[in-house]
Amino acid sequence: MTPGWKDKRARSTPLLMMAVLAVVVSLGAAPVNRVACGMCEEPDRFVRLQTSTNDRYAEGAQPFSHPFRWSAEQWKPILRSVHVQKRGQGLLFFSAPNGPVQQAFTPAEVDYLSETLTRAFVQAQPSELVVFGLTNSKTQEMTEITTGAWFVKGTQLHLILGNYREIVTMSNVRNLVWQDPLHMIAGSIYEFVPGPHQSLTQEDDRIGNFLTPEAPQLALTYQPLSLDVLPAEGGRDRGSSPSAYQDSSLEGKLKRLKQIHDDGLITDDEFIAKKKTLLDGF
Repeated sequence: MTPGWKDKRARSTPLLMMAVLAVVVSLGAAPVNRVACGMCEEPDRFVRLQTSTNDRYAEGAQPFSHPFRWSAEQWKPILRSVHVQKRGQGLLFFSAPNGPVQQAFTPAEVDYLSETLTRAFVQAQPSELVVFGLTNSKTQEMTEITTGAWFVKGTQLHLILGNYREIVTMSNVRNLVWQDPLHMIAGSIYEFVPGPHQSLTQEDDRIGNFLTPEAPQLALTYQPLSLDVLPAEGGRDRGSSPSAYQDSSLEGKLKRLKQIHDDGLITDDEFIAKKKTLLDGF
């Protein structure tokens, strides 16, 4: 071993240590997960509670409005109301059109999320997010992954998509986002298409650093959405006139709510609670 080689190694060691330290600092503390319920944890999908060891609630920061109680039937129209589209992937100075607008969640995902989000939010603490992960096997080697988080602040429900329909071929990548659903595998190629009672939002820097500010975020005013969105197509009486569901007046909403109740899509208690919400807001 020559003296010159020793000098080079001595000079490179501090640089290497600084590089490793920079990576550790940039990654931050690993999120802490908490199981919400038995059915919330499955091999190919999950809904759980998550917080961070970082001090996300510095002075002036507002905690989440948790726990939050919303029934599965109230969740379903909200989940169906979320729409996304693929961003046009242009080259250099040439732009490309966006893809078609589509529902963010499939019917099977709506059924699963409506049940598990109901259970998870009841247990959520003001410092906890409700995170989720969904998979769809494309081939034996390729899996499509969707991950993100929900939280409530005041009258608004917030949805963050860390990854949407991302193709994953390596198990270690899937394991990473399974532990940290807001870790983005790549840059977001999908964006939200806000509908009624919805808007794009940007969290402040303190919370945004934890919630991955590059990830698409959507704010939803949940009370009107749970009443203003149609139930699944199978839940509508085929003989009913569509105009009856488009009446935005109080009387129209009450008629529509009664029809949903008569179709067996909500329980008596949910019908009474939703009716009271409508009348209180009049």
